[in-house]
Amino acid sequence: MSVLKYLQESLNNVWYHGTPDSREVDKSGFSTRSSTTTQITDPEKFNQIQQKLSTMSSDDDEYHEVLKMVSGLKAQYKYPTPIFLSNKRSVAGSYADDSRAYDYQNSTPKVYAVDVRDGKKVTIVATGDKFSHINVDKVRKGFTQSGVSDKDFDNALSKFNFADRSKGIKTDMIATIAHYLGFDTIDVVGVLDSYSGGSEKSTVKMVLNPKNISIANKGNK
Repeated sequence: MSVLKYLQESLNNVWYHGTPDSREVDKSGFSTRSSTTTQITDPEKFNQIQQKLSTMSSDDDEYHEVLKMVSGLKAQYKYPTPIFLSNKRSVAGSYADDSRAYDYQNSTPKVYAVDVRDGKKVTIVATGDKFSHINVDKVRKGFTQSGVSDKDFDNALSKFNFADRSKGIKTDMIATIAHYLGFDTIDVVGVLDSYSGGSEKSTVKMVLNPKNISIANKGNK
């Protein structure tokens, strides 16, 4: 998907959310949920300790003391669990599969048409990438074009994505970084996202504040 086409479609401001069980949304609307992840409080010191550990043997007397220092640099970070939307009903519909529901025998799958108030938004052009892992350079470009400095982005990346990045940044880490940097929504443009796989490109919107979503008056089923 081209950026121009994305901008044209965004003017419509109607998005779709697919769920395997719509009963809670029908009753209470979209609700706030939280997730937690590990935050590195001092990335530079963390890397120094990791390098030191790589030169040591687990039999060394000092090894376990140094290992404790690693644990001391980790803290829990809470962020709002994003609500995922798509600009294509067919993609959202792939998630409206009652076999995914915990109570699948009584669940009611549904695709909602919704309106969204974006707030502060970052746009990541990820044409052709799988939504589960987005290329690091594409993520960086999206944040810097949205006003984040390279230094601030690198700092956030070091705090929340200290694992191997060769396959790209996971979706939940992008949401965490966006929340840490003060964003409300993340648009990932031209990405491959479908519960059952496939090759259909779309824009996925991650909304961190459910109060910014309202169910549209028409187009729901």
